[in-house]
Amino acid sequence: MEIERCREENMRILREELIPLLDNILNAAPEEIESLEEFADVLMKNQLDNGLQYQICNALVAYARVKNDRELLIKELYLTAMAAYNFQRMEANGVAEKFRWKMRMLFGEAAGYIRYYDEIESTETRGYIHRAMGNLALGYVGNTPETVTKKMNVIRRSLQVLNDPVYHEKTPDLPWDLFIYKSHQERTTLFSFLRSGEATVQDIMEVMESAQFVYDRQVRNAREKGIPLQPQWEYAYYAASYHGGIHTLEEFLQNLEKVYTSASMTDYSQQGMYANVYIPAVYAVYMSTDEKLSGKKKPVLLMMYRRLVQYVKQVPSSMCNDALVFYIRGSLDTYVEYPGEYSFRDFIEEMVACRQPETYAHSLMVARISQAIMHRVLEREPGRLLGVRGLDSEEALLNSREELDSFLYECGILHDIGKMKLLNLYGIRNRSWIAEEEEMHRLHAVRGYEILQRWPSTRDYAIAALGHHRGYDGQSGYPREYRREDTADAPLVDILCVADYIDRNNDVIGSYQGRVSSLDKVYESIKKERGVELAPCFVDAALEIKQEIRDILESGREEAYRKAYAMYL
Repeated sequence: MEIERCREENMRILREELIPLLDNILNAAPEEIESLEEFADVLMKNQLDNGLQYQICNALVAYARVKNDRELLIKELYLTAMAAYNFQRMEANGVAEKFRWKMRMLFGEAAGYIRYYDEIESTETRGYIHRAMGNLALGYVGNTPETVTKKMNVIRRSLQVLNDPVYHEKTPDLPWDLFIYKSHQERTTLFSFLRSGEATVQDIMEVMESAQFVYDRQVRNAREKGIPLQPQWEYAYYAASYHGGIHTLEEFLQNLEKVYTSASMTDYSQQGMYANVYIPAVYAVYMSTDEKLSGKKKPVLLMMYRRLVQYVKQVPSSMCNDALVFYIRGSLDTYVEYPGEYSFRDFIEEMVACRQPETYAHSLMVARISQAIMHRVLEREPGRLLGVRGLDSEEALLNSREELDSFLYECGILHDIGKMKLLNLYGIRNRSWIAEEEEMHRLHAVRGYEILQRWPSTRDYAIAALGHHRGYDGQSGYPREYRREDTADAPLVDILCVADYIDRNNDVIGSYQGRVSSLDKVYESIKKERGVELAPCFVDAALEIKQEIRDILESGREEAYRKAYAMYL
């Protein structure tokens, strides 16, 4: 309730003070522009609100263009591109490519001002030009030869300029060593491409050169400061040694094990997160390339997964940053499931319970409400469920009640798994989402489907993740990839849609955007959505058991949170 009060107050301030100023930016006074510029700088420096920064910087770019303020334009082009970069890090595909395209345009335009380098006297502005030139490489993501070629060319050009003594003489106060170091760091990220087997000899040599450069710098820094090497760059060095033929795959994995076991389980720095969460993901990828090693290293990987979950549980909420979310996504994408061992289904349930207890509690509510609706349908109109789970008669349906109960429960528990790939987005509680964030939210259904589809323990439930926001009429809702007419279990997904609609619109605690109503008002809404967003027969069943659903919501939510926190502890 307090969070909702604060959000309403924040939105009032934004609507009355900031948004009108951004909408009328060309008529803003110089002191207002200066204030906006300072505000955006603080937002970026402290990673406070990327969406707000993105809107402010976009407006400042428009202002600088019209007013022909070159120095402000270069700076805001760079900062807007960085905000776009942070957006695309929140989502691996889909809408992320729009932001990458915009990043390339913005960084490219800012970098292009190197043509007027001598006309620009400000050291800070020249620094933004060099940063933009180097960061242009961030806009190329993926392992296709075409994308990697573009990224490599950008890095080569950036290093050529950064190593040019003429620029050093013109602007001696810039941190040239840091710029060069960052470019080499970015090139080491292409190890994933080297694993594809499509890299050229030049690609391999340049990535290995960068890995050696970064490693040497890390060793020197560790000696000077008396600190250990950073796990991220130790990995890069060992990977370079493996790809360069110096070490075998097994020796490389042993080196990764040393890096992993040397990390502290209470180190919540970016490097601590890398070691404890991301190295298991990398280890799984390399290990999976060799069937014999995959079996041999099973105990090691299972140990890593259990420790990973324990580590993620321990990370303080204040430390749950973009880096942690990025590394968690890596662990979801590369999980290796061994039959009869720690299944991906159990792994992901624990991860949701400890990092998104609101989503976990909501999912439990949806599971229980779905079961209640299905029970009512089986009692009154079992024919409505013909065909689900391959059951083609009413007798078969009634004899398989436990199987259907179990299946629908698992669908409810796992239907919102896609939100684990968008943890940053659901951490925004201080204001309403902007359009770009709403668009990202809509991707959680597809992302959930992609996650669940990969592993035997969750594959059967993937369709529930894909279809739980798609309208019964085939027109409303999302995503368009879900087609109920092509789905044998569509009636069960329809039930899930009704249950999800009821709980998410009544969940005061777990609502990410504060749009909740009393149960009576929710029931008025489902009547209006009958035949449009929601299947008529299952709306009718929900109406008939309103009191039972009320009881589930009133007593079950506390029980759901207790279960989540029991898993957390």
